[in-house]
Amino acid sequence: MEQIHLISIIFIIVFLIHAYFYLKYFIPFTFDKKQIAQENHVNKSVSVVICAHNELENLKINLPLFLNQEFEDYEVILVNDRSIDGSKEWLKCQEKSFSHLKVIHIEETPENFNSKKYALTKGIEEAQHDIILLSDADCQPASVHWVDRMAQSFNDSKSIVLGVSLYKKRKGFLNQFIRFETFQTALLYLSFAFKKEAYMGIGRNLAYRKSLFMATEGFQELSPILGGDDDLWVNRHSNKENTTICTHPESLTFSKPKEKWSEFFHQKKRHLSVGKYYKTKDKFKLGVFHFAQTLLWILFILGLVLGNPTDCLILSLVILMYLAGQYVVFYKLSINFGIRFMHYNLPVLEILFIIYYWIWGIFASLSKHLKWK
Repeated sequence: MEQIHLISIIFIIVFLIHAYFYLKYFIPFTFDKKQIAQENHVNKSVSVVICAHNELENLKINLPLFLNQEFEDYEVILVNDRSIDGSKEWLKCQEKSFSHLKVIHIEETPENFNSKKYALTKGIEEAQHDIILLSDADCQPASVHWVDRMAQSFNDSKSIVLGVSLYKKRKGFLNQFIRFETFQTALLYLSFAFKKEAYMGIGRNLAYRKSLFMATEGFQELSPILGGDDDLWVNRHSNKENTTICTHPESLTFSKPKEKWSEFFHQKKRHLSVGKYYKTKDKFKLGVFHFAQTLLWILFILGLVLGNPTDCLILSLVILMYLAGQYVVFYKLSINFGIRFMHYNLPVLEILFIIYYWIWGIFASLSKHLKWK
C-alpha cells in the first residue's frame, strides 16, 4: 500500500513540473494577443535564400509563390546544389522571367565542407540585403505577405526572427503524428523565445541579419556537424535582446509531409542528432520537460495497474487536468496560427511520441554517418 501511495505522490510532483512549464511558458505565449497583432508595415529590403538539391518538381510548384510576394524591395536567391534532375535548365528560364530572381549553381562541394552549409553560405554571401529570410524548396509561404510579416519583426535591436513552419494536413495516422511532433516542437521553441530564452529555430522559416552571420563567421564553428545550420546556429548566437518571434498566420510556411514512416525516421534522425550540441542550460530545460512528460505516463499506467481505487481516482483526475490543459493550449495556438489542430487521440500521439523520442533520439545521437541529401 505504501508503494502505491508513493507512486501517486511522485505522479503529482511530475504533474506540478508540467504545470510550471504551462504557467511560465505555454499559456503566456499562447494567450498573448500581441503575437498576432502586428501591423507595422515597414520599408525594409529582404533577401530570400532557398537551397535546392534535385527539387525540380517542388520548385515548379513553390518557387512562383516565393517570387510573387507583395513586398516592394526583395530578391530571391535560389542555390541549385549539384542537381541532376533538370533544375538547372528550368531555373535559367525562370531567371529570365523574374528580374528579382538570382540563381547560383553549385557543381561541387569543397572537401570537408557540409553541402547544405556550403550552399547556404554561398547564397547568403551573394545576398544584396542585410535581412536574410530562409526557407526550403519543398515549402510554401502561407500568403503573399510572408516576406512582409517576417520583415516587420526586425527593428534596431533584433537580429534574429524565428518563424513558424508546419506540415500540410493529409489523411492517415502518420500525418497526425508528424503534425503533432512539429506542433509540440513549435510550442516549445516559440514559447521559450517569447520568454527571451530562445534555443533554436527552424530553417524552413527563419530570418537573421547578414551582418550578424558574417560577424560570427557563418557556419565555421558548426562545420564538423552535419546539421545545425538552423537550430544550432540560433542556439549559438541568440540572446535575450537580439531574438524575437513572428507567429502571424500570414507569416507561416507549410511543407509537404513524408508519406512513409521510413522517410520520416530518416529525416528525424538527422534533426535529433544535433540536440546533444545545444547549450547545457537548454539541454537541461528540454530534458526536464521530456523526462517529466515520459514519467507522467509511466506513473499513470503503473498506478492504474497497481493502485487501489482511491489512488486510481486521484491519478485519473490529475491526468484529465493535464489533458485538458494540453487540449486548450494546442487548440488556442492552432487558432493563432490560422489553422485548427485538434485530435481526439492526443494521448495516443503523445505516448507514441515518447517512445519515438527516446528510442530514435538515442539512436540518432550515437550515429555519426549522416548525409543531407
